Amino acid sequence: MVVMLLFAGCASPIKPYARVLPDNLEIVSSTESVDTSLDIYRLEKQCEVTYLGTMTVDRETVSVGIEPGKPAYLVIGFSSSSFWGSSSSYINYDFTLLPRKGYRYRVRVSYADAIYNVIVDEIDPKAGNTREMSENELQQCG
Repeated sequence: MVVMLLFAGCASPIKPYARVLPDNLEIVSSTESVDTSLDIYRLEKQCEVTYLGTMTVDRETVSVGIEPGKPAYLVIGFSSSSFWGSSSSYINYDFTLLPRKGYRYRVRVSYADAIYNVIVDEIDPKAGNTREMSENELQQCG
């Protein structure tokens, strides 16, 4: 994962993620005091990544489509700066996701008392079941 973070930091200039697929990933954010973004990468063989674009998480709920059956490398970035802009900070949470066809995914993102939290749920719309995905499921390239 560390190697992928280095590549993520060296990606070309930020480009908006092309919204061409039906929405199957929802970011639910309660990070009012920080700026939040989602970088989306296609995960290739041997954990190589291809940058597809970035979405700003500027509302409580933001939805996007990612390709089912293809592994994605997702980076949620949190950034903040002081009132006068004299200092800033950036931290991210990265994970891999292999979205299954017909399923939806909810990423719950929160920030409270200088602690960031990210929880990923898999939703089966046919059965009406929701389950929290484990760390092992989300770290396929570690």
